Amino acid sequence: MKTRIFTSLLVLSNILTVSCFGNKKKVRPKVKPGNLHKVHDPVHVIVNKVGPFNNPMETYRYYSLPYCHVHGDEPEAEKPKTAIKARRDREGAETYRQRLGEHLVGDKKESSPFELTYGDNIEWMILCSKILQPEEIQKFHDAIHNNYFFEMFVEDLPMWGYIGEIVGEDELFGDVVEGGKTFLYPHLHFKLGMNKGHIVSATVSTNGDKKVDITDTTSPTAEPVKFSYSVEWVDEPQILWKDRMSRYVDNRFLPGGFEIHWLSIINAFVLVLLLTAFLTIIMMRVLRNDFSRYLDIDEESAEDEESGWKLIHGDVFRFPPNPEFFCACVGTGSQLLVATFLLLSLALSGVVSTTRRGSILSALIVLFCFTSFIGGFVSSKLYRQMNGKNWIHSAILNGTIFPVPVFVTFSYVNSVSLMHKSTSALPYHSILLVGALFLFLAFPLNVVGSIMGRNYGDNDFNAPTRTTKIAREIPTDVLW
Repeated sequence: MKTRIFTSLLVLSNILTVSCFGNKKKVRPKVKPGNLHKVHDPVHVIVNKVGPFNNPMETYRYYSLPYCHVHGDEPEAEKPKTAIKARRDREGAETYRQRLGEHLVGDKKESSPFELTYGDNIEWMILCSKILQPEEIQKFHDAIHNNYFFEMFVEDLPMWGYIGEIVGEDELFGDVVEGGKTFLYPHLHFKLGMNKGHIVSATVSTNGDKKVDITDTTSPTAEPVKFSYSVEWVDEPQILWKDRMSRYVDNRFLPGGFEIHWLSIINAFVLVLLLTAFLTIIMMRVLRNDFSRYLDIDEESAEDEESGWKLIHGDVFRFPPNPEFFCACVGTGSQLLVATFLLLSLALSGVVSTTRRGSILSALIVLFCFTSFIGGFVSSKLYRQMNGKNWIHSAILNGTIFPVPVFVTFSYVNSVSLMHKSTSALPYHSILLVGALFLFLAFPLNVVGSIMGRNYGDNDFNAPTRTTKIAREIPTDVLW
C-alpha cells in the first residue's frame, strides 16, 4: 500500500512539474524531409538546443540565450544589394511537433526567423539589431565560458557551431588569464547542398572577423549588436538524397580523441571471443567429468574427497528462500537479453534507422514491451519448477521489478531537469504514452506469458548435479 501511494505521488509531482514549467506556445506541424523544392521556395531553418560541448546531456532551449525572435527591417541604405526579397512572416521560438524518439533524446525543435529560399545565395543579410543589456551579455558570457555549442536543422540535416570564443584562455586549467577577452559570434554562414530539388547537405559556420567583444558584463553594449547571416547554395550531384546522412559518419565537429578506432575494437573483440571459447572448452571438459562423478557417488564420500569450492557442489542448485524474487530476476534478465539482441539485429539489418533521431530508444521501448511475454514465460516456468504456489504474486513482481525502479529514478531526474528548464526533460504527454505502452501492452503480455509458462512449462527441474538434503553450514568467522 505504501509503495502504491509513493508511486502515485511521484507521478502526480512529475505531471504537475511539467504543467508548471512546460512550454505552452504555438505548436507548428513537423517539417518533413525529402520535399521537392523549386527555385525561390522557402527553406526553414529549425533551431534545436544549446549546451556545453563536454557534457552533451546538459542541453537547453536555443532561445534560452537572447537570440533574435523576429527578423528585423533595416533602412534601405543599409540593405545589401544582393539581399533577396524574402517573406517577413517567420517568427522564432514556436515549437515544432516531434516524435517520441526526439523527445527521448532531448530535442526541442523551434522555428527561427532566418529567411532562406531554395537556390538563392545571400552575401549578407541583417537578422536583427539590438543593444544587449547586462543580463543578456552575462548569459552569452557564461555560455561561451562553458564552451556552449548550438544545434540547428535544415529538414533532417543537423548543423553545429560554437556561440563564441575566448582569447587569452589558459589551455591547461581553462581559466581566462589577465587581459583575456570574450567574443560573441553574431554572424552565421549557411552552406547548403542541392541536387535535383532536394537538399542533400547542410553546414553552418561562424565568421571570426565579425565577432563582438562582450568581456564587460556590467554595462550595455556601446553600439547595437547586428546579428546577421549569409547563405551559399552549392550544386552537389554526387550526393543522392538517400545517401545524405553518409557524410556524418566522418563528421569532424567532434575532436580527434572522440573518434572510434574500429580496427582496435574488432581485434579486441575477436581476442575476447577466442579466449572465451578456449576457456569454455577447458571448463566444460572438467565440469563434465565432475558432474558424472557426483551423480554416481553418495553425498558423504563426495565430501570426504573434495576440498575448496567443490565442497558446495550440492548447494549450488538449491532453491532460494524467496523464489518469487529469484524467478522475477531471471525472467527480466531473459527479457532484456532478447530485447537487446533484437534491437542490434534490427539496427544492423537497417530496419531501425540509426541516423533517425531517437529511433534506437523508441525501438528499445517497443521491443521491451513485446518481449514481456518472454520474461513472463521464463519466470513462471522456473517458478513452477521450484514448486511455487503464489504464481500471481510472481507474475506481478516479474512485471514490475525492472520498470518500477526505472520509473522512480526517472521521476527524480526528470523533475530536476524540468526545474532547471533543460530539454532533456521528457514532457508529460510522452510520459503518458510510455506509461500507456507499459499498462496496456507490456504488463498484459507479461501476464499472458506467465499463464503460458505455468500451464505448459516443464515440471521437473533437471539440475546437472544432485542437491544435498541438508544445506551446508556457512562459516560465520570472518578474516578481519
